[in-house]
Amino acid sequence: ESRRSSIAEGLRAEVAAVPPARLLTLLGHALKWQRQQGMLPPEGTKFDVLAGGAARRLVEREAYVSVAGPVIKFGKKSHAECAAFSPDGAFLVSGSIDGFLEVWDFERGKLRLDLPYQESDQLMMHDAAVLSLGFSRDSELLASGSQDGVLKVWRPRTGQCVRRFPKAHAGGVTCVAFARDGLSVATGSFDALVRVHG
Repeated sequence: ESRRSSIAEGLRAEVAAVPPARLLTLLGHALKWQRQQGMLPPEGTKFDVLAGGAARRLVEREAYVSVAGPVIKFGKKSHAECAAFSPDGAFLVSGSIDGFLEVWDFERGKLRLDLPYQESDQLMMHDAAVLSLGFSRDSELLASGSQDGVLKVWRPRTGQCVRRFPKAHAGGVTCVAFARDGLSVATGSFDALVRVHG
């Protein structure tokens, strides 16, 4: 133990603690010297210290729809009022004038029958036209708003309604959006109100 103490005392005289601002100053001087030596791009050019070179701007190629996909046809007495893709791309759900919420195989344009509740015609539904749809970030929940002011929250994998707000608004629910954490749903309506439901 005494030997450690004597070594620590000897090193204490040689090692100095440098405040953080001093470290930044030294880094600035080093970068200035490297720029003068021609090792760095000229003044005004952004430099990525961690990558060790000029900051590069990533340019992503803009993608656009070039070919129309499959068409989903509804009956003569029904039409889609809204549709939404889930963030993970697993679901395309439509809400229709007759109150049904249907999950589609968007690559073939057909109803997904791999979901047991849809295969047995136990569809998710409202009593009035579905005007708005929105998914949670994890794609586990789907919120739907209808013409009669009702808000419902569903599990699209099972078709189960996990929450129902019968008087979310006095008018039709025109838009729905989940909070980032998925615990609250914001809604807008023809009644000129925005409400948060938790």
